Amino acid sequence: MTRSRGPERALSPDERDRYIVERLRLASEPVSGESLAGELGMSRVALWKRVESLKAWGYGIEASRKGYVLVHDDGLAGWELDAPGPVVLFDTVGSTMDEARRLAGDGASSGTTVLALGQSAGRGRDRLSWESPTGGLYLSVVLRSILPPSHAGALSLEASLSTLRALESVGAADVSFRWPGDIVVPGNGPEPRKVGGVLLEAYGDIGAADFYIVGIGLNTAPDALTLRSARRAELAAGIVRDLVSWSADPVLDASRWLPLAPDPGRAFSMRYWNGERRVITFRGFNERGDFLPSDGGPGVSIGECRPILYEGDSI
Repeated sequence: MTRSRGPERALSPDERDRYIVERLRLASEPVSGESLAGELGMSRVALWKRVESLKAWGYGIEASRKGYVLVHDDGLAGWELDAPGPVVLFDTVGSTMDEARRLAGDGASSGTTVLALGQSAGRGRDRLSWESPTGGLYLSVVLRSILPPSHAGALSLEASLSTLRALESVGAADVSFRWPGDIVVPGNGPEPRKVGGVLLEAYGDIGAADFYIVGIGLNTAPDALTLRSARRAELAAGIVRDLVSWSADPVLDASRWLPLAPDPGRAFSMRYWNGERRVITFRGFNERGDFLPSDGGPGVSIGECRPILYEGDSI
């Protein structure tokens, strides 16, 4: 194999990490540590430390007497994300939602994205905990938009649609959506199994949001999602690009969300904020992103009922 000439100038830590990963991606056989360290102008001990760091970020690099091999290419690194805004990465964080909110409060631009390999205090709707084991995709994105809070349901649906499209583009099998924000796959029994979720939070006054935070959590482990070929960084970047583009010029066309429609005739059991309970079936969405019941009653927004169950499910 022809030895790479290596970089012609001193590299930053991120540039060194990128060089290591891309060098291993292109290699058809193990790359010796001595060779790679020489190309980077660093000691083998320093190279080993960089490799261990990359492994912590999800890159499946194995070492043998013959050298280094990239056996699993699903790492997260800032230079992997072709995102429309700044990217902040954590190995483990309490909640990407909290970090994104803090950044937005300090003036972060629309498209600023927080990613983590794991969360210790991830949350879902109604502040319920969301299990976030290492190996999933956990991101929150700051969005600044003219969209009023009354139409927040439209943004939630758009985020769910973008997530489904991103998963389907990489071969996710039988992935679907359950209103208001669950990503599911077929389960072992009659009910689907949740493998992800979309969470939306708005900050500002009642007439205009200063910013929105969209959080997306996905269990991308092989036993949860079957993907043809995808890296979490590619999934994240695609979703964020879609959301930033849409929020800059919201398209409030309810027909675009029809792929998210539930099974015809399936009943939802909803308990409202005031304790009222209703069982309704789906007729459609409106431009606000509200769930329209087939009985002709008023639409239901994502914020006014909890919990939401399919009839037959159990809490």
